[in-house]
Amino acid sequence: MIYYFYSRTSTVLQNSVTQIETFKSQDGFDASRLFVERIQGNIPFKERPEAIKMYDEITSQSERFTVVVYSIDRLGRNLLDILHTIEMFTKNKINLKSIKEGFNTLLDNGDVNPMAQLVISCMGSIAEMNRNQIKSRALEGIRVAQALGKYSGRKVGAVQSDEKLLQRHQTIVKKLLKEVNIRDISAICGASSATIIKVKKVMTNRKMI
Repeated sequence: MIYYFYSRTSTVLQNSVTQIETFKSQDGFDASRLFVERIQGNIPFKERPEAIKMYDEITSQSERFTVVVYSIDRLGRNLLDILHTIEMFTKNKINLKSIKEGFNTLLDNGDVNPMAQLVISCMGSIAEMNRNQIKSRALEGIRVAQALGKYSGRKVGAVQSDEKLLQRHQTIVKKLLKEVNIRDISAICGASSATIIKVKKVMTNRKMI
């Protein structure tokens, strides 16, 4: 088993020493496999420079890997994004170890850890409840705005720019440049085929591939 260690702090003013010192006491610690990120937690894991670098390094090899984090919130501030990241790891047989929460997502034989799955399922239920609450509040806000004549809906033609699309899906861009097929990219990145095809079309139009 090869261990990778991922540390994240929101700004350069926050200190990652506690996380790194804790890592040093863990089995398999190697400074060459330590990735330190200084970025806001609301940036999705697969869009962070150091996370992308670490993930590309791991998925280019065929060994068994464990990614160690100090706590699960180092993966993201958004619960849904954390769940997507865990799912992405699991699909690629990458074990995630959270020191603070005290669990591994995979067992030694590579099977999904039932206890970790239970925790993740509970997290998923909470995330679903939060999403429903947000949607409900948003719909209520729209109804009030419509009643006051202040809401006309989304403007026709308001679509995501090509530049923004490529920036948001940098991992997909890199995989397409490496000629990875759409099915494998979907499994690795946790993105839908439709999104990958859209990115591929933009890259083709720009003669990037």
